[in-house]
Amino acid sequence: MELDSVTKIREAFYRLLGTTEDDPFLVEQTEAVNDVAYGFLTRGTRDAQRTMLRLGYRGWRKRSSALTWTGTDAADGGRYSALPTDFLRAYGNRRVSALREASGDRWGSEIDADDDNFKGDYYYIRGEELWLARTASPPSPLYLDFHYKHPLWSASVTIDFPMDARWLIVAEAAATALAENWLPLDSDGEQKIERALMRAREEARSISRQTKSPRQFARSVRLGNRW
Repeated sequence: MELDSVTKIREAFYRLLGTTEDDPFLVEQTEAVNDVAYGFLTRGTRDAQRTMLRLGYRGWRKRSSALTWTGTDAADGGRYSALPTDFLRAYGNRRVSALREASGDRWGSEIDADDDNFKGDYYYIRGEELWLARTASPPSPLYLDFHYKHPLWSASVTIDFPMDARWLIVAEAAATALAENWLPLDSDGEQKIERALMRAREEARSISRQTKSPRQFARSVRLGNRW
């Protein structure tokens, strides 16, 4: 069965948990019918996104609006910009910058947040902010390439996830729900969910690799050419 609709994914979630939308425990805190399921599907989808990205998937990519900067080197140790509200992960690393000029050229180099004493055209992410190192001289405009979070689940959400990997959403959501008191599962039921999650993650491994190129170890980061 293809999970090609909100209804089918929601039903698959209930089926894996061994319950239905009519369960009175799901509305005892004045929740609307299916609200609890949508909450877990939202969490499960974002966990599934992180899994897919970690395995090499290149989806859910977008570019931010032009970045604006707050703070000063003297008073704040650098300048910073708030990350987009739907930010999940930067589309870049220490080898390939996630910051781009309007022309598409990459700018700057990523450093670890603990290296905030560096000076030059570097950037780092700390909390919910993108920071520039001291004395950085960014062009204007400058944009952030990033992977975005899947929208909150609802009856009308547009599902933005590879069709063949959608069982991972269901399994991740069900695994998260195991910690809830309303779920009357025995150890056998829990093991079934854990097995479903392991299988879905294994399936996601092959789906995430979209080319035949082998995975490569990242080259060492070099920030200077003198010892």
